[in-house]
Amino acid sequence: MEVLVIMKTTVDIFSGFLGSGKTMLIRKLLSEKVYGKNTVIIENEFGEVGIDGEVLRESNIEIKEINAGCICCQVSGSFGDAVLEVINKYNPDNIIIEPSGVAKLSEILKILSSIKFEHKLTIRNIFTLIDIRNYNMYLRNFREFYLNQIKEANKIILSRTQFVSEENIKEVVNSLKKYNSKAEIIFKPWDEIKGSTFIKENESENAVETIRDIEEISIIKNKGIKMFKKEANHTAKEVFESYPIELIKGTSTDEMQKKFQFISNSSKFGKIVRAKGIIKGNDGLYYQFDYVPNEFKARKITWSNKNVVSIIGSELNKKELINLFS
Repeated sequence: MEVLVIMKTTVDIFSGFLGSGKTMLIRKLLSEKVYGKNTVIIENEFGEVGIDGEVLRESNIEIKEINAGCICCQVSGSFGDAVLEVINKYNPDNIIIEPSGVAKLSEILKILSSIKFEHKLTIRNIFTLIDIRNYNMYLRNFREFYLNQIKEANKIILSRTQFVSEENIKEVVNSLKKYNSKAEIIFKPWDEIKGSTFIKENESENAVETIRDIEEISIIKNKGIKMFKKEANHTAKEVFESYPIELIKGTSTDEMQKKFQFISNSSKFGKIVRAKGIIKGNDGLYYQFDYVPNEFKARKITWSNKNVVSIIGSELNKKELINLFS
């Protein structure tokens, strides 16, 4: 009697706050051929303008984009349907899922753990990427979303460690262990690590729970009462906003960088935590750029002719932003 073996699709999730380096790490893994040809990327961006999807298309791997908002709060049903559609249509060996930087990882795992996926996929890696230079700022200002991503990961990867001291790395690693003692933490500069190292099975004896109800315990010492305080359950739309600005004229990357330096030194534009876009340079060529606090990077491209800036943050002053970029 023959036994029917059902092959499940292997899923790797690349979570991480805005600008943590998710797309950059995925590109590294693809360029090093860590994934086979039968791989699909499901890529979600927070906002109305899709930039990262076009960046990933350079790999010639199929992409399913969802740009209606955050996976977990705006299009959770569509996200589940998209994963199911990909599995049924392409029967891939691997699926790479890159959620929005403001998606709650617990909500994504809840969807993927539903019964309709029981015999269709297995989750191998739950990555959360951390931009070490902005760790304390994001933890302080966006704690609810940031901790959700940290606590639900089974692998935490630090980005941009080549720009900080060993003491800084040690401080952040120790802090992360307080919030998630079971996750493997990778902190070496990525150039020193082979892509295959990132996706190998976690060798830790204690695997992180797939779904965890995130609670904080506070103790009132004077009465000896232990109180369980559930974290606020905000959606991304309640905290963050995305604002695309279509550019009419060309501009140089140097000029664009100066604009973001001006933004970082001023409070009148709101709390901007991420920006990305494609601009037409004064030389007639096109450039793709990324901005996070303390960093602006741009590169020449040939695969798009957009001229747009997408700003993500909270309490955005749209009038001042338009005046700056128009």
